[in-house]
Amino acid sequence: MGNDQSTQANFKNDRKRSKRLSPEKRKEQLLQCAITAFADHGISRATHAHVADRAGTSVSTVHAYFRRREDLQLAVLNAVEAHLLELVESCLAGRDSVEVTLDRLATRFAAEASANPDLIRVWLDWSTGVRQDVWPRYLELLDQFHFYAKAVFARGKREGTLPRELNTMAAARLYIGGGHTLALMQFSKVSKSAMKTFTMQFVRSAMNVQIK
Repeated sequence: MGNDQSTQANFKNDRKRSKRLSPEKRKEQLLQCAITAFADHGISRATHAHVADRAGTSVSTVHAYFRRREDLQLAVLNAVEAHLLELVESCLAGRDSVEVTLDRLATRFAAEASANPDLIRVWLDWSTGVRQDVWPRYLELLDQFHFYAKAVFARGKREGTLPRELNTMAAARLYIGGGHTLALMQFSKVSKSAMKTFTMQFVRSAMNVQIK
């Protein structure tokens, strides 16, 4: 009898804790937990149960906000895409020199691996999912990254600070591709001096990609 009363009391306490969050706050909490779950288990394996476990709530609660696994996956990828696009666009905008502009994004992106490690881990997993259904969407995101980077290299050619024979698309691909290495170096706890040296080297390398 005592155990039954204790179980009922715990259930009521759980319900009270859940009621403290508005639907909007609850959905945001579940989304953040979903990002962590997808980072830990992978885009193709994370489930509602993984999210519920991290949020300290029931699986049915997660289903109430994200009915299907596809809905959960979509919400996570939307969050990753929006965050990274805002980062890339904001860093590559402006009229600073090409080198300063490219260095700004590289530095900020490396810092993201420390500030938002789960989000970056989802992005890394997404970028290698060649056989997954989400791969075409990743390629679309990559195209947008290339678009912003290519514009910076094209500006450098117009301003005369980059070689006329520079292939702006090749330069953009090389530059954006370096993001993986930057993230992995940050996760590997590479020293700040080593990170700074690499950033300088790869930015300058991207600025000198030439047509063969």
